[in-house]
Amino acid sequence: MDLRWIGLGISCLFSLLWTVVYGLPSHQLTAVLAAVVAVMQAAAGYQMGLYAERLREEASLDSMTGALVNRRFFALLEKEIERARRHDYPVTLLFIDLDNFKIFNDSHGHLAGDELLCRFADILKRSIRAQDAVGRWGGEEFVIMLPHAETPHGVAVGERIQRNVREDLGGVTVSIGIASFPAHASTATELAAKADTLMYEAKKKKDCILVAHH
Repeated sequence: MDLRWIGLGISCLFSLLWTVVYGLPSHQLTAVLAAVVAVMQAAAGYQMGLYAERLREEASLDSMTGALVNRRFFALLEKEIERARRHDYPVTLLFIDLDNFKIFNDSHGHLAGDELLCRFADILKRSIRAQDAVGRWGGEEFVIMLPHAETPHGVAVGERIQRNVREDLGGVTVSIGIASFPAHASTATELAAKADTLMYEAKKKKDCILVAHH
């Protein structure tokens, strides 16, 4: 739940309790002052909630790439899978890994490696729809969740990412594993394990996309 509205609600609740305990002011000037105080208190509660909401959002994002952190992404995936189960729609998951990233890091240094990861994350964000989500699973390994998307759509996204990476990152390549709910897995954990395994198999070939089968 959005913490801004929680802060506003708590402030309004305090104003209501104050009214219940002390009653409504009998004088007009006192009533005006009480109303002003109530409005100021509500505004302060909203701002405190807004600040807390921003802190929560920042804690959910990888500080370097701006992608969702592992635990936040998986929690989002679990919720999406449960929603998809209730409303009967597919969810496709991509596991994506930069090929030979360790060699790049050793050759160009960690600062250049960090810059590459940031540029890679930007490419991923540009390659998806507004309702999709990008997460950093760990190291150079990223994940993309595509709600309301069958496997072929995931393949199209993966091919777009490969093309954009080759063009924008100077010949760098990626390996991708793709699986979908409910075709290839019945839970978020199974879906992640399936796509992850496929990605590691794809890495053996490099610049490869592997898709789950029934």
